[in-house]
Amino acid sequence: MMAFARRTTVPVACLVLAAIYAWLAARSFQAARLASSLDISSLQRAVALAPGNAAYQDLLCRFLLFDKQAPAAALPRCQRATELNPYHSTYWLDLALAYYNTGAAQAQQQAIRQAVAIDPMTPDVAWTAANFFLALGKLPDAMAQFAVAMRGDVNNVWPALDLCWRASHDANAIQAILPPDPSAYMNFIRLLIANRQGDAAQQVWIAMWRLNRDVDYRQALFYVDALLERHDLARAEQAWEQLAEASPGLNAYRSRDNLLVNGGFEQPLLNSGFDWRYSPQSGSAIARDPDEHHSGAQSLSIAYDGAGGDSGLLQYVPVQPDTQYTISGWTKSEQLEGANGPVLSVWDAYDGRRIAQTRETLGTTSWHRVEAAFRTGPQTTLLLLRMTRDPAATHIKGKLWIDDLTLRPQTAASVSHSPN
Repeated sequence: MMAFARRTTVPVACLVLAAIYAWLAARSFQAARLASSLDISSLQRAVALAPGNAAYQDLLCRFLLFDKQAPAAALPRCQRATELNPYHSTYWLDLALAYYNTGAAQAQQQAIRQAVAIDPMTPDVAWTAANFFLALGKLPDAMAQFAVAMRGDVNNVWPALDLCWRASHDANAIQAILPPDPSAYMNFIRLLIANRQGDAAQQVWIAMWRLNRDVDYRQALFYVDALLERHDLARAEQAWEQLAEASPGLNAYRSRDNLLVNGGFEQPLLNSGFDWRYSPQSGSAIARDPDEHHSGAQSLSIAYDGAGGDSGLLQYVPVQPDTQYTISGWTKSEQLEGANGPVLSVWDAYDGRRIAQTRETLGTTSWHRVEAAFRTGPQTTLLLLRMTRDPAATHIKGKLWIDDLTLRPQTAASVSHSPN
């Protein structure tokens, strides 16, 4: 009889355990379903069904914080979540927010530091912690966390730099937390330029090269443009040379015996730096043309159909003051009809004075050379080369090609034998 009782007890015990497991599973499933509803009553019922589930406690905490704007009611839920699972950084950050909204600054700092201790290198945690510290006025702590956020996610770089600058206006302190990535340095340079901090931008530019990392010249040419806009020609030239020396792609634009960059239009127009720039104009359109060229594989065509004095094509060229130069090039035209034709014109980039121009081209012509000799003024350091027409109001129609443009200083021999 006792043996029979023992034999029947084991199956009964198994059935009881299975029933308890099924009941717990049902409660867990029901709690999960309620928690997914994301309304206050469902979340409260989920917590009641599974009071030991830290995730449900935190969900209710967040719902009370964000949806109900009830931080006092949220606080015990946030605390309970961290008690149940003290190794989840998000729970500590939610608790920090609850403390912040209830005015418990000291407890908030402790919660933030606990979150950072759990996840010291997670960008999202660092970003949230940094903003908490910033709101608390703890700038060094905030910047340390922004450094982690920037290193872990490039999308954090610009907003982190912007926040750090607004909070500190300390270029040295921000430079110290930059990730060792030239793109981050260039973002900071952009920010400094936008805030008229030219000397600080130059300091960061120099530091960027000390990284000994590859620099994408296409991303960096904005700095040359910014320096030209500030009339800081020496630094603009230096930045251009640094980029060209480090970038074979940009170095291909230069010529040893020609002050013009990309004078044969063999390379795509950069629309930046010391290469050609183009802004579309009514009455004309430009294109690189592989089917017509004086030499090499490309020329530049300008199609005219209307009035206008400027084709929109220009290039800045550093020069020496009080020096003799010759500008020259090859042009070809096809049915280019108008009262006056286009010319290569040379201007002082800073005072806007026209210094020289070649003879105009009209009609249908084969490739022929045009040139002009001139002397720079005593203060001239930067020229502006353009394709222009004067007067501008007259109508013109047809096509012009230009190629092999050069600008060179004249030697003493060439000056003495130049035609009057």
